[in-house]
Amino acid sequence: MSGGGVLWLGTLLLLALPGAPLLMHPAFARIPSLARAVLAGAAGAVLVSFTMTVFALLGIPWSLPAILAVAAVLSFLLRRAALGGGVAAAPSARGGWLASALSAVSVSAAFLATAAGSASSPDLIFFWGPKAQRFALSRTVDAAYLGDPSLAYMHAYYPPLVTNLYALASMAAGRMSWTAATLLFPLLLAALAAALPGLLRMGVPAARAAAAAALAVGAIAVIGMEADIAGNGEMPLLLFEATGVGLLLSPLAAAAGGQLLAGLMLAGAVTAKIEGLPLALGAIAVWLWMRRASRPWGAGLRLLGPTLLSLGAWFAFGAARHLFLGYEGEGRFLDFHPEYAGVMFRALARALATTAYGLPYLVPFLCLLAAARRIDASAAIPLGGMAALVAFGVFVYLDRPSDPTPWIAWSAPRVFSPVPMLLALAAARARAAPAPPAPEAARPSRP
Repeated sequence: MSGGGVLWLGTLLLLALPGAPLLMHPAFARIPSLARAVLAGAAGAVLVSFTMTVFALLGIPWSLPAILAVAAVLSFLLRRAALGGGVAAAPSARGGWLASALSAVSVSAAFLATAAGSASSPDLIFFWGPKAQRFALSRTVDAAYLGDPSLAYMHAYYPPLVTNLYALASMAAGRMSWTAATLLFPLLLAALAAALPGLLRMGVPAARAAAAAALAVGAIAVIGMEADIAGNGEMPLLLFEATGVGLLLSPLAAAAGGQLLAGLMLAGAVTAKIEGLPLALGAIAVWLWMRRASRPWGAGLRLLGPTLLSLGAWFAFGAARHLFLGYEGEGRFLDFHPEYAGVMFRALARALATTAYGLPYLVPFLCLLAAARRIDASAAIPLGGMAALVAFGVFVYLDRPSDPTPWIAWSAPRVFSPVPMLLALAAARARAAPAPPAPEAARPSRP
């Protein structure tokens, strides 16, 4: 990779700077350091993308120093909102070295596959990269480019986070680096492997946290290599989803600061890809329902507020430029075609079963079944997000007036790639088995 590619990737490391003021709040002091560093970068990415969208809406040209400065100000403002957020219980000690080694193997395999070009996404060439390149040259979201009728495959309505961040890096490097964009797959997978065990072990034993994280990372690595996601929006989406749901499962979720941070991560998922919206809404809805007796209106605002603001800014831009008013489907909304239901389910089963023989989906499911008798009620949070995502996928595939089989064949493994991660997070919530009663002869006699 050339020096320009290194600078392109290095620019994205600056995203941790605007995220740092929020993550340095005492409410997050007990988050393990690696996880906190990853969360700072993820929070910075959401704030930077939001700032870029607002700049585009207001007609302000993009400038790297100005964008980072405004995003940092937003981070300080959110820090004030986290006051009184409390401190989570101390995480359990580190453990699960074998699981950590398996995560390292998964990340290494993803890196090798990406470096060899076998995991590269064609969508990077068709629209993620070209949009970012054009936005970097224009120093804004180029409405004329997105509105060109001959470029309808650019999907003007797609949420902006990935293209915004690619454009930011391209502005700093002086060009779009296609190789660097593909390497975000293994690099963000490594970030997830570093952060997820720390988040999970705030609520479950360290060995179980490491095992669940390794299971999630391994499944994502295999699906990513099989479905060619390197360079598109899948890996950023998965990172935001995993950290957001992981925070909802942690003791931090009981406090205002944790709710705000989880909402920020889920807003990142929503603005990374359309599929992030149903998952985020499903997980948040279950979390709020489980706490319905404690008047969760404030919590709901902290969880949903970042998503509402982020999508609101993007849809306002689309409306102001007469580009779009919301997400556009493949067919007319609610124009279902149940005659394709049988075909759709068979094609879906075939697509998932042929992705590494279905093992990335089957193994986490079997792990969840093995833990089902001891599952904690909080496991409903990732399972609620998964149910919403699956319902969304079925809805989309049936909401078009033609046989969805070809579309399912190349899209389903990517659309449902969060499912194994969510199953692994649910399985991690299994309670320890109760100790067997002492034998009668071993019990002490009464005095």
